[in-house]
Amino acid sequence: MALSAPGTPRNVSMKKGTPGMVDKITRTVIRTPKTQFSTPRPICMTPKSKRLNSLPDTPECFSAVAVETPIAKRRSSKDKFDEISNLTVAVRIRPMNSRELACIGAVDIVKVCDDQLIIRTQIGSNGNMSTDHVFHYDHVFWSCDELNPKYATQEDIFRTLGDPLLDSAFRGYNACLFAYGQTGSGKSYSMMGKNMCEIIDIDSQQFTGITPRFCRNLFDRISKLENSAASVEVSYFEIYNEKIHDLLANSNAMNRAPLKVREHPELGPYIVDLSVHVVKSYKELRNWLLIGNKNRATAATVMNEKSSRSHSIFSIELCLSEGLIEEGSSRRSRVSLVDLAGSERLGNSHNTEEKIREGVCINKSLLTLGKVISALSDQKKNQFVPYRDSVLTWLLRESLGGNSLTSMLATISPANTHLDETLATLRYACQARSIINRARVNENPHDRLIRELRSEVERLRALRKDFERTSLSSSSLIMVNDSSNEELEELRHKLLDTESKLLEAQKDWEKRFLETQRTQLKELADAEKYKAELESKVRVMKTVDTNVNLSPYRTNFLEELEGVLTEETVGLCDSDLLDFIKNWCCKNGLICTFNSDSLIIRNPLEQKQAFVLLDSIDLKGFENISDFVNSLTWTDMKKSVKKITKVDILTSMNQIYQALSTLQPAENDNNLNIIFAKVNKALQSYEAALLNSIKTNGTQKSVTFNM
Repeated sequence: MALSAPGTPRNVSMKKGTPGMVDKITRTVIRTPKTQFSTPRPICMTPKSKRLNSLPDTPECFSAVAVETPIAKRRSSKDKFDEISNLTVAVRIRPMNSRELACIGAVDIVKVCDDQLIIRTQIGSNGNMSTDHVFHYDHVFWSCDELNPKYATQEDIFRTLGDPLLDSAFRGYNACLFAYGQTGSGKSYSMMGKNMCEIIDIDSQQFTGITPRFCRNLFDRISKLENSAASVEVSYFEIYNEKIHDLLANSNAMNRAPLKVREHPELGPYIVDLSVHVVKSYKELRNWLLIGNKNRATAATVMNEKSSRSHSIFSIELCLSEGLIEEGSSRRSRVSLVDLAGSERLGNSHNTEEKIREGVCINKSLLTLGKVISALSDQKKNQFVPYRDSVLTWLLRESLGGNSLTSMLATISPANTHLDETLATLRYACQARSIINRARVNENPHDRLIRELRSEVERLRALRKDFERTSLSSSSLIMVNDSSNEELEELRHKLLDTESKLLEAQKDWEKRFLETQRTQLKELADAEKYKAELESKVRVMKTVDTNVNLSPYRTNFLEELEGVLTEETVGLCDSDLLDFIKNWCCKNGLICTFNSDSLIIRNPLEQKQAFVLLDSIDLKGFENISDFVNSLTWTDMKKSVKKITKVDILTSMNQIYQALSTLQPAENDNNLNIIFAKVNKALQSYEAALLNSIKTNGTQKSVTFNM
């Protein structure tokens, strides 16, 4: 008995009067046509009376597929750097688990032959007929028996799917990898790793999944870059019950508020207030990955002890800046590693109201994803794509039919007990394989324009050389037809016009670069101008609040210096009379000091001192200075200690700085500026030393002298 429909079987009926039909087992092989990007056809409908244990009808979202670029995503650009490609689809078959092995009658129905996947089903009331469903994919991974030479390890899967995405990211393309399949089919194991003692193992060489391997290799490549600088930013969130939660937020799971999605006119959909973290090593990224995995929503179901109850998206944004190549160009790429929640039948896996609600939300988003894939695969004109029907498809819009190089990993169980879910997953993957994405390099628009102009110039020059070579080869002909001359002239004008545009673009870029450089130099000069003052403030803030005892000389010095800077005192050093008195005191063993309004003369031997106001100094009536000094009122010197606190120091120094700022010279006077800087630096050094003396000498410091 032969069935004619390709891809998936028709419903098969058996007439009771056919001799030998019960005893004879007929095997029918149905193959998908081997044309590129073909998909299985849906199950053909038969009258209800003739159905005999037939397979369930194919959902409407898995309708026939024709390959064509999605209308909404077609671009007029013919840039040779744009990359047009279909989704890369791979299927992984896990081994049968203990539940499936314990089920009576459970058998392995999956076979792999190169990139073909064959599902053998038994139909008929007594299972006396078999049908083979043949599917073609880009990659098929057999992970059922470790002793089999075709066994696909975690490393094999990463080399096949992860390495190409990593290469695309370093070339400046967006990339995406998402895992889809029935709950408990091995999606999280493939993406993250094995769950051991409530913690996902992301460090072992054997069990580590695609995401940790991708991150480790990312930083290995960054360390080998030459003449380039790279920065990496990561974010991690989940979609739980159609609400977005930040898995890297500081708040705990109970207090996490759902985030909102907004649409940017150029960048597309984005998540408001999603935390983005800059990482400089794999160790930092690994810590964030562990935190996110710990915060993710999981629960035990009948189908899976550690079932993911949410869709998780781990995003890595890579920015490469090349310093010496193409005049400092930069590229930015985003890699999204998506672990979808498992599709499931509510009757098989749930028994509580909360889990039923979770399952409804999961199936709703996956159904919307199927509708989006079906719409993108349809060749109908102006086909509407329902991206906004779910949060998942809205955020994955660029990955499905947009600016991204996307791969899909479908995971299935080999047991016949999950035949319906397995076939649905495989049809889902076949339809996704026909989606076409057009990825472009994410670079500075100005750099892109210059590159396109250069490419156009090279093309026109090649055309001109070819035309001239053709003209020279036919030089035996004296006359050249007018059309050739016109074509050559047109090419020359086009070449000159393109070269002028390129030159103008380069000049504009250089102009903006010089303006930016001037602005940076000005900001740097302003920063240097206030650097000294800021350093002083920092030192002041680090000091402790202690007291210091200092003699009145300290006060006299501050008062005199403040007077000099504010120009409020008389020029004492310029007065001949005061100089004469000072010299006489030095010769006779006396100490003469000045402040803003008085003169102090001290006799250390006799322990006496005399005060006189500057306004009252008059040598008239005295034969010499000795008579003037002896006429003063002398008093005994007493031991005195004056305490100065941190507040006094800060107050006095601030007053000095304010007074000094009013004396700042003009910018073009270099000599005065140098002197001004030295004075400023000396004051800062003195202030730091004074505050440091407070810190090192304990609670207080005393300096005593005899009055």
